[in-house]
Amino acid sequence: MNKNIVKLVKPMYPCQDVPVIAFDFRCPKPCLYCDLYQRKFSDDQVLAIGADNVLNELKNYSGAYFSAVSDCFLDENQELTHYLLENIFKTITSFVPLVITKQIIPDKTIDLLIKNKHRVVVQISIPSLNNRLLSILEPGAVAASDRLKTIDKLISAGVPVLPVIMPWFEIYEAEDDIEDLPKALAEVGVARCVMGTSVLPVKQRQAMIDSGEPAVLQAVNSMTDTRQVITKVGQTLPLEKRKLIFKRLVEAFEKHGIKARICSADNADMIGQTDLPVCTKFNHPLFRAIQQSSNTTI
Repeated sequence: MNKNIVKLVKPMYPCQDVPVIAFDFRCPKPCLYCDLYQRKFSDDQVLAIGADNVLNELKNYSGAYFSAVSDCFLDENQELTHYLLENIFKTITSFVPLVITKQIIPDKTIDLLIKNKHRVVVQISIPSLNNRLLSILEPGAVAASDRLKTIDKLISAGVPVLPVIMPWFEIYEAEDDIEDLPKALAEVGVARCVMGTSVLPVKQRQAMIDSGEPAVLQAVNSMTDTRQVITKVGQTLPLEKRKLIFKRLVEAFEKHGIKARICSADNADMIGQTDLPVCTKFNHPLFRAIQQSSNTTI
């Protein structure tokens, strides 16, 4: 295990007042729509380099985001992720890691998360149940069924899981339905989720086009507006079209008893422009409780 391939960097998103844990090893098969794997950090953004220095710096904070810049449970990152989590839980009492993945979490790390279920939040990215389309859009990720199994395993043991329905392209094949994903998530005990559409920079838009998949091309062609968001500039759906899509999606999740919120990171133009639930601050009760109990100002 190479302890030097991880950095702690300043917060990337206004909605999360915690630093980001970023691994140097990036996704070898990145999702077509994702630009995060290209992300570089300037010296003034870096708080610490190397696992032990990261752990020492984390003592000044009440949480950290195990960022999607590189999935922390890729084969090359999972041992170091376990090391970091294990030492965080051992040495920093008032601290909640926020972990996001679309990979399989190793059993020993599952056990670690269950043991510390009152001080961790897990996000599983799952934008569709259609494995054929997912294999095109997310060539380096595991199947939707594997992600559902992970969610089920964690929730059944009391670990808070917040599925991330991003990006939602609203593309279907003949047998698909908008309620498929809400129904499946409800069946494994999900109570809350966060959702978002995509903003495609030039490179990612071209990768989607190059896939040659008709449903993917349909999604790209509907993204006719150019917008600057927090971390990039790219093509996205017009505001009114996004409102309609989110309305249908929120209603589908609520029908199955799941409280759904729209992520404002790529949808800040919706704030104050809709009655739909737009999330502007990561306020998961567990995450918030630990932050409020800490004396550290982030």
